[in-house]
Amino acid sequence: MTLLIGEAFSPWTRKARWALDYCGVAYRYREYIPFLGEPSLRMKLRQWRGTVSVPVLFTDAGVVRGSFGIARHAARVAGDDRLGDFDRIRFWDDISETGLAAARTRVVRAIAANDAALDESLPRLPSPLMPLLRPITRRAVKALDRKYAHLYGAGNHRDALLALRRGLRDSGTGFLLGRFGYADISLCALLDAVVPEPDTAFPGEAHRHCWRDDALAREFPDLLAWRDGLRPYRSRRASH
Repeated sequence: MTLLIGEAFSPWTRKARWALDYCGVAYRYREYIPFLGEPSLRMKLRQWRGTVSVPVLFTDAGVVRGSFGIARHAARVAGDDRLGDFDRIRFWDDISETGLAAARTRVVRAIAANDAALDESLPRLPSPLMPLLRPITRRAVKALDRKYAHLYGAGNHRDALLALRRGLRDSGTGFLLGRFGYADISLCALLDAVVPEPDTAFPGEAHRHCWRDDALAREFPDLLAWRDGLRPYRSRRASH
């Protein structure tokens, strides 16, 4: 069976899972543990050098990388256009990716500065050991920051949210491209780094706090309400 490897709290993994679920694609899910899980992932990908990241989908036909690629795969399996025209979606997905890259850098730096979040990043260990391991965990988190720092742009997360607001206003339908599709899924993910949804599985509450951006939450309540309105489209049984 198809296997998806990802991080449950990651907006990229959530985008991929939503697309697969909406298209009714059966798959198994395996949680990826940063750093500890990288050697296993490299072996599975047969990639010994360069950057590896999740989500990754393993299918009988080969490996599909990244949320956008996984969504396209899901649409092909479904055999219809329920996720929309991917040539048109690409424009919106690029906005999502740029905004999420900025959000990720903010979140990673917040985790590096938060002892409780660092402790949550480790497997469950006796509490006296946690402070001793924090310097190692902090170095690992800072390495993750360096891995993606070239994608960071100050203000890009907010700019992407403004683009989403304009797109919804111009469409006038409640959906970016006239009807629900992957463009909405992809841009909805921007809000995971504003106010995480209650069902998001974080390692702990300190991580959830790091993902939250109160200033953006105050500025974009309309977009948070829009996200709430998309909940009926999250089910495999949703009407297409």
